[in-house]
Amino acid sequence: MKLRKVYVFPLKPIDGEQAVLNASEFIEIQKVREKRIKKLSIEELKEKALKSRGRVGERKVQSVQFERNPAVAQFTKQRAAGKCDLCDLPAPFNDKDGKPYLESHHIIWLARGGEDTIDNTVALCPNCHRRLHILDSEEDINKLKKRRQR
Repeated sequence: MKLRKVYVFPLKPIDGEQAVLNASEFIEIQKVREKRIKKLSIEELKEKALKSRGRVGERKVQSVQFERNPAVAQFTKQRAAGKCDLCDLPAPFNDKDGKPYLESHHIIWLARGGEDTIDNTVALCPNCHRRLHILDSEEDINKLKKRRQR
């Protein structure tokens, strides 16, 4: 009698350890899950949400971190003088040191080959920073590039 192999997905090693994913693989898996969930009705979402155990799973993820120059980020924020470089509104709140809270953003992302320079960074309010990372709008990027050319 010949034994057959049986596969159960997701695949897990016999010792129970999950494979370490790189960050981009993990993000892609999360995007696929979110895309599926967005297609559900409010009733289906509620049913799935009510089945939640309350505890979240864990996974080891290996990622690359860029070693940024803190002087570039700090200069960018001070140059903005408390105003967002995209929406031109004042920072939404002050940090614990009483300084306007803005986030340093690379116009051309480091992950896309951008440089960590004052010409490639802008200071953004948290909403605009998230907007840029979610929409990745060429119009917004061009506005920021023009701002840096002044």
